[in-house]
Amino acid sequence: MNRPPSIDLRLLLERWRAEHAQVEDDAAAANLQRLRWLGPVLVALNALHALIFLVLALQSPAGDAAYRWKLGLLLVHTGMGLGVLGCTWAAHLLRHGHRSLPGRSLGWVAGALVLACAIAVVCVDQWVTPNITPFLIACLGVSLALYLRPVPAAWLFLAAYLLYYKAMGWTQQVPELLLSNRLNGVTACVMGWALSVLLWRKFTTIALQQTQLEKAHAELQSKQKELERLTRQDGLTGLFNRNTFVELSRSELKRAQRQGSATTILLLDLDHFKRINDTWGHPAGDAVLRHVATLASGTVRSTDLVGRLGGEEFIVLLPNTSSEAGRRLAEKLRARLEASVIQWEGTRIPVTASFGLASTTPDEKRDFDHLYTEADKALYLAKQRGRNRVV
Repeated sequence: MNRPPSIDLRLLLERWRAEHAQVEDDAAAANLQRLRWLGPVLVALNALHALIFLVLALQSPAGDAAYRWKLGLLLVHTGMGLGVLGCTWAAHLLRHGHRSLPGRSLGWVAGALVLACAIAVVCVDQWVTPNITPFLIACLGVSLALYLRPVPAAWLFLAAYLLYYKAMGWTQQVPELLLSNRLNGVTACVMGWALSVLLWRKFTTIALQQTQLEKAHAELQSKQKELERLTRQDGLTGLFNRNTFVELSRSELKRAQRQGSATTILLLDLDHFKRINDTWGHPAGDAVLRHVATLASGTVRSTDLVGRLGGEEFIVLLPNTSSEAGRRLAEKLRARLEASVIQWEGTRIPVTASFGLASTTPDEKRDFDHLYTEADKALYLAKQRGRNRVV
């Protein structure tokens, strides 16, 4: 049954919001990082400008236009340097807090500060030159240095232009130059905003692609882990499958030989399992196999290995275990299995198993194949002697 289009649209909208919220988080983190990198550079440049204009102001007679210009730029660059220093310090404090309101806002505060100081610079410059290059550089620099969302960026540049428009009239008294500078200010703000839009679109595209790649990578890793689990475990019981059990057992026997410790292998085969399948059906047989796997895993130690060889045959490897200790554990497991209750559709299914045991002593050096063959022979004897026993 197809879902209503409204549900699909709502899910699509929620996905879009989640993706773009992640993009904004990434942009805030990138802005904080750039502030930490570029902040010291801007502080150093403003300190250099302030020092230069301080020396020039001290060499100029007080009261003339040149002196006012030098003193004005000294004050502006000093203020801008201190403001950028504060933003840089805040960026270091918020390096792990880009999702917080201060972390998201700091980039905008720094951008507004730079634009305001650039406006102050060009207004002071009007006393000696009609040049507005610092404002143009600030508009482009803010767009290059910070990732700004297009709509808020439009408001930022609009506010900057309104301040620029008003402030320009305070120091530029020539009507023709005032008109020219105000028109050029429009160009600077539009260019800055357009550049920020282009860079934001590029950043968004890359960020979304990165998110998709990360999701695909996570899904691939999950599938690889699941595939690895399926290749190592028996699908029905969750125990080690034959190949994995043999591989782990070979490694364990080599370790035991190096350390001179005993190892025991138990083979257990369910008695009359075909009768269970024929009487209650294969689903009941599967339930019995899972029950045996759970019981065996709960009886042995955490260091022991339990596997399913196939059909109704299971195998247990007991490291650092002598033949006598292995026989006691096998008898314990046999008794638990015989006493356990398996209910299937209101009927109790009786289950017993025959056990074959083989062990190595600390002085022996037998591989897995020899132990398995010996345990299989013992299992055959257990079947011959009446089943439900340990040999």
